[in-house]
Amino acid sequence: MGRPERPVDPQAGPVQRLAHQLRELRKEAGSPSYRAMAKTAGFSATTLSQAAAGERLPSLAVVRGYVCACGADVGEW
Repeated sequence: MGRPERPVDPQAGPVQRLAHQLRELRKEAGSPSYRAMAKTAGFSATTLSQAAAGERLPSLAVVRGYVCACGADVGEW
């Protein structure tokens, strides 16, 4: 098991809100590991983890890969 993620305050701004939403999506998907997600997302586990860190805005392609790896509707996101 990897390190626990640092808390993200969704009220701190749009980047943090997106990170929080991505984390919630991952939880709803059963909390797969970032390594498992990387196999279907087309991005490294590190890139996916950084997308949910709330430190900088991930690219649209990374968000789509993250959402796809969680089995959610990419068009909805």
